[in-house]
Amino acid sequence: MSEDIEEVLKPMEESFGSINLRKPTAGTLSLCDFAKLKITSGSASEVPFFEAIAFFYIHSQPVDLVRKGLFDYSDGKDENGCSLKFINTVLDWADNVELGSIADMGEVIGKLLQEAMSPKVEPEEGGSTEDDIAAIVTDTKKKPRTRQRSK
Repeated sequence: MSEDIEEVLKPMEESFGSINLRKPTAGTLSLCDFAKLKITSGSASEVPFFEAIAFFYIHSQPVDLVRKGLFDYSDGKDENGCSLKFINTVLDWADNVELGSIADMGEVIGKLLQEAMSPKVEPEEGGSTEDDIAAIVTDTKKKPRTRQRSK
């Protein structure tokens, strides 16, 4: 079986400790941005263990639950602008799950981010030339546009 097919068939979740992590998507990585997690951009954090736990929380809990807590500012915001309600929810959740060592968490996060950021399709050698692309762009056999009635 080719690597491309094996990649597509990989499970969308990965087990770690007592939780199942969803693979990162544009949506979950955006939630990491809103949570002010520096871990996804490779920047140094003052609270790396919390960031790892928050990453795991975002990628294991229902997205609507994550969003609800992340955008609930009823308890205020920390100095970075992150919801204190979200921070406390993540810490409460972390007290009730088995996560393992921070080093193992870091490896899993690195692997998940690497997979999320890697292209899924590689261009073939000897692929399209500029002439091929120009021919597609200047194709005169376009379908006629259907007129839409105005109201």
